[in-house]
Amino acid sequence: MDGKVFYKQLLSLNSVSNIFLSVKAALDNNNGTRSPALTRYAYAITNAPTQVSRTEAVYLDDATLRTLTTEIICSQSIPSLSEEEKSLAKNVPVEDSAITMRQTIFYAQGGGQPSDTGAIGPVDQDPTFEVSLVRKTPDGRFLHFGKFLDANSSFVAGQPVVQKVDDSKRNYHSRLHTAGHIVGLAMQLLMPDKKKVKANHFPREASMEYEGLLYNEHKPVIQEKVDELVRLDLPILISWLEGVAQAGDGEGAEEDRTRIASIGGLDHNPCGGTHVARTSLVGSVVIRKISRQKGISRVSYDVSPGIEA
Repeated sequence: MDGKVFYKQLLSLNSVSNIFLSVKAALDNNNGTRSPALTRYAYAITNAPTQVSRTEAVYLDDATLRTLTTEIICSQSIPSLSEEEKSLAKNVPVEDSAITMRQTIFYAQGGGQPSDTGAIGPVDQDPTFEVSLVRKTPDGRFLHFGKFLDANSSFVAGQPVVQKVDDSKRNYHSRLHTAGHIVGLAMQLLMPDKKKVKANHFPREASMEYEGLLYNEHKPVIQEKVDELVRLDLPILISWLEGVAQAGDGEGAEEDRTRIASIGGLDHNPCGGTHVARTSLVGSVVIRKISRQKGISRVSYDVSPGIEA
């Protein structure tokens, strides 16, 4: 077997058992003799993602952290990723890399919220890797996509590194996400019969969608209730429902528990996103417009001021 082909195959594997089966098959094909290519690329085994390398999402329990020291699991080129992993990085340049670490404070895109951006670097040194996108794999690994600032830079398995999250973007995204929950609570209090079907907390796209028809005359009523909830300075309460996991990778699902976000105890929503500590910290929430399509009403909103300088 060609060494480079074997190397790529190893990096595409997602479990220890699959790695060893692949090695066994390669050795069997060589009549039990280790070829020079197998020897040369054996280090890929230790760098390949495994089932035990599930990333600990530290931000779920402490969203205030902006720096974290952790350890490299592996550094992979985009072409070496599995097809499933590549599907998470469709717009990532092919020359970029994907970094997996034991813990992360980087929010991974999902739940209607964009991912964090930032940097990674060796301990006590300037950052050497720029993070442009973070995605979570179905088996719980966080892939930090981006590029090395120097072509000669690299990370190796086991290397201690420091993560640094872009503070302005994190704050902005958290405000947008909390604002979405505020709009949702306002709708729950005003029109409890309207079922939420979708939430989008992306900049310039933020909206909440509901079954049934809403019209422009509802806009000032919703705005008034939203303003009231912001003024009340209600705490955003994060808790965990232990022993209960949603099917699939739903909002707030994390192994065998579900994360719950509540505005002052008035609502309880499964949520894996980041939030500000209190409703007043969102700033001004503006209901921009209400639109309708195929029986679904969209309540679009924004926060002011925009992203912090």
